[in-house]
Amino acid sequence: MPKSENQKLKTLYVAKFFLENSDENHAITASDIVDYLSEECSIEAERRSIYRDIAILRDEFGMDIDGGQGGRYRLLSRQFEFDDLRILAECVHAARFISASKAKELVSTIGELGSMYQAESLQHEVFLIDRVKSTQKGTLNIISTINAAMAKKQDGKPHEPQKISFKYMKHTIDDVNSMVEKYHGKLYKVSPFRLLINDGNYYLLAFDDKAQDMRTYRIDRMKDVRLLPEPQEGKEAFEAIDLQSYTQRVFSMFGGEKQLVAMQFENHLLDFVIDRFGTKNASYSKVDNEHFSISVEVELSNQFYSWLLQFGEKAKIMHPKEVADGMREFLEKIITMYLPRNQ
Repeated sequence: MPKSENQKLKTLYVAKFFLENSDENHAITASDIVDYLSEECSIEAERRSIYRDIAILRDEFGMDIDGGQGGRYRLLSRQFEFDDLRILAECVHAARFISASKAKELVSTIGELGSMYQAESLQHEVFLIDRVKSTQKGTLNIISTINAAMAKKQDGKPHEPQKISFKYMKHTIDDVNSMVEKYHGKLYKVSPFRLLINDGNYYLLAFDDKAQDMRTYRIDRMKDVRLLPEPQEGKEAFEAIDLQSYTQRVFSMFGGEKQLVAMQFENHLLDFVIDRFGTKNASYSKVDNEHFSISVEVELSNQFYSWLLQFGEKAKIMHPKEVADGMREFLEKIITMYLPRNQ
């Protein structure tokens, strides 16, 4: 028999009640639904009609509603399981570019995808100790503006990627909790090409008008970001770089002259070395039962030597000799700093 419009609406409200108030650990009854419809939706219903609604939600809409024994029902699964929501919430909290207040707001929104019990759990379960969060509250708006500049389509129509302008901020020792404009408010003009994430922070990879080269900017240090009515430039420069090696150089290693270096490590450090260099562009081999070696191209600098020093005597540069000599000179300079000075 065809359902009335009112009946169709009632069934949707029943579905809404299940989504908000039930999960695998929390059951509801037909009486709970009747009370909700009456008090919140101004719809009067009998329990028998609720049973029909539940059958429709199961059979026609595929909702995974369990129960009926003892008049208690549970919504066993939904589009996002609680573990999925927890992962999303953890990602939000881990992202340094999202301010603490915005993170709380986003986690609350994520919670709306689960039951009210799951939403409450998300607010209490996810906590990262000593996570430094950005104080920049407009970061997500900046990201939205950058995406709009890079878009090749807008509102379903072709769009030519365009430039943006912004001011860049820096910390000062006078007040480490705030930032000031670099170069007295100099206006940067760039063509954005890619958003990058490293160590919980968002960065913009862009072609800089003045430098005529690719540059990287931290998003939460950008201010007054504006779209410019100028077409994107620097496509050739962007396509000429290898993103993996570029990001490794910018974020980790090491901003100097490239050279093929052979190093030896103790076996238990293998995961750390692979995390740093990967396996695609590096050659690994077993030295003995306790050591392995790697041959990989690195960019020589003090940052490279500092990275290697964290492993102490468990890591060693094998060759070339000039790179090993560079490490020795680096160590000698550090030792000199701690030698007693002549009175």
